[in-house]
Amino acid sequence: MKITVEKYRKPNAGEEALKTQVRQMMQSDRCRMLEKHPFVGHLAMHLDMIPVIDSRMTTATTDGTRMFMDAEFYSKMDEEERLGIIGHEVWHCALRHFQRLGNRDRKKFNFACDVEVDLLLHRDGFKVEVLPHEASWEGKSAEQIYDLMFPGLEQFQKDDEHIFDSDKLPGEGGTNAGDDSDGENSGENEEDTDAQAGTNKNGASGGKAVSGNANLPSVSHDGVIDPDFQPGMEDELAEDWKDHLKNAVQQEMEKGGKGIGNLPGNVENLIKDDDKVATVDWKKILLDYVSQLFGGDRQWLPPARRYVWKKLYLPSRAKKHSIEIVLAIDTSGSTTEDLPDFLAELRGMTSAFGEYKITIIQCDIAIHSVQEYSNDDPLPETGLQFKGFGGTSFLAPFKYVEEKMNEAPTVFIYLTDGFGQAPAEAPDYPVIWCLTKGGKKPVDWGLEVKIKEK
Repeated sequence: MKITVEKYRKPNAGEEALKTQVRQMMQSDRCRMLEKHPFVGHLAMHLDMIPVIDSRMTTATTDGTRMFMDAEFYSKMDEEERLGIIGHEVWHCALRHFQRLGNRDRKKFNFACDVEVDLLLHRDGFKVEVLPHEASWEGKSAEQIYDLMFPGLEQFQKDDEHIFDSDKLPGEGGTNAGDDSDGENSGENEEDTDAQAGTNKNGASGGKAVSGNANLPSVSHDGVIDPDFQPGMEDELAEDWKDHLKNAVQQEMEKGGKGIGNLPGNVENLIKDDDKVATVDWKKILLDYVSQLFGGDRQWLPPARRYVWKKLYLPSRAKKHSIEIVLAIDTSGSTTEDLPDFLAELRGMTSAFGEYKITIIQCDIAIHSVQEYSNDDPLPETGLQFKGFGGTSFLAPFKYVEEKMNEAPTVFIYLTDGFGQAPAEAPDYPVIWCLTKGGKKPVDWGLEVKIKEK
């Protein structure tokens, strides 16, 4: 895909409006993914959904942290095709294809990765069209498929664009999309990503090779450079996705494994622990809760209230695709060091929730402040004022939820060192005690996560 225009521009008002519409579509589709394909949906929660209008990327791609989607391309697909393209990008990350190239031919290995991904998706009931392949490749890894490939197949391409196709990521060394000046577009892709002519063992030949799904739309945005399209690989990406995949497997196995679908044959090696000591991540725990919330027609969080008094925690009927978080902050002084980082992380991850509401309760021995934020009124980057810094008691925030809130929260997070009085009995909603360094859980109920513990 070569850009030959003289000038570039940012997306116009109509294109920005389409991006806003598609962002909502992507969030809704991810919720449907959690219902229909919970395992892949769980993994999708770890990617920010970013629609773009950009001449350098006219289908879909991921950098392992964000999923970039061409807004026009996405809007023209039906729901099942959209779930298929999301699943395709998710599996590229979960299988860590960006790490597995080695000394192999890049284009040939990309083909093998696409086949590995789409065979998994096809077996799990996704609407995808697998590239030309042999039946014996089913269940094999990309490396094994690579060794079994016959000449010419690497000329075929999927409907996504691998972010790791070049040592230079899109936009690097080219036009600065954030510059308002009228400059020449020097941001041409170094590779022509259109499939070239070729012949394969299954008989397809001549002209432009077919893509992974010939029915999917084709779009073009010559001269458009979107400032939102800023891909970039992060240093800890491989370890992060190993943890994501391991957590997803463990969670589904604990639920009986019914939603786990078909796993790749090399999954054991992909999630195998090494000698490094993992960091406990409260964000992963919270995302697990969110994933379970959307995991089907019934949900465990919160449990059915009519049975709680009998100490029976049975699933209730799922009724909404939104999350309500109560964040209680112990302002007795022990959390001061961790507050900025914690709030920054919380602000960053709320984009994965679609619709959400966060109630922040500041409390030492008594409540000093209650503030509410939502997807329409997000948590500000600066300006939060903290009050208190006296003694410590954890009773008041739980009493506030019981007396002042119409519905129980999806999850209650208490950021504290744990040294104080807490209710003797657990409430009927999940609680995460997010403990600062040296802290300990004040009661025997709730989930314990230590922010900086190794």
